Amino acid sequence: MNYNEEEQQLKQRQQALEQREQEIRLRELELEIARETQENEPPLYQTRKENLAQKSITPWWKKLLFMGKLFVLMVVVFVATKLAYWLALGILVSSITWAGYKLFLERESSNNKK
Repeated sequence: MNYNEEEQQLKQRQQALEQREQEIRLRELELEIARETQENEPPLYQTRKENLAQKSITPWWKKLLFMGKLFVLMVVVFVATKLAYWLALGILVSSITWAGYKLFLERESSNNKK
């Protein structure tokens, strides 16, 4: 009887060992499947609800800010153009006046002195 009891214990140990091996193999397969699905699928991110009221206002402010910047740029260009025009006109008139003085008035003064 001792022999039968030992044989039964060995069979039980063998069954327990086979059961553990199957469980380990199942875990390995599950991990493999999980890795494969993680590689194929894109990562998931936490989502949040969109605030539509704030979103509808934001583009108007952005457009208004853009229009304001464009208007200021146009005014600056206009003023710079006008300043450049008046400056160029002043330089032109003063240079013509100076050249006329040098040509006509300065000679007469030097002729009178001799």
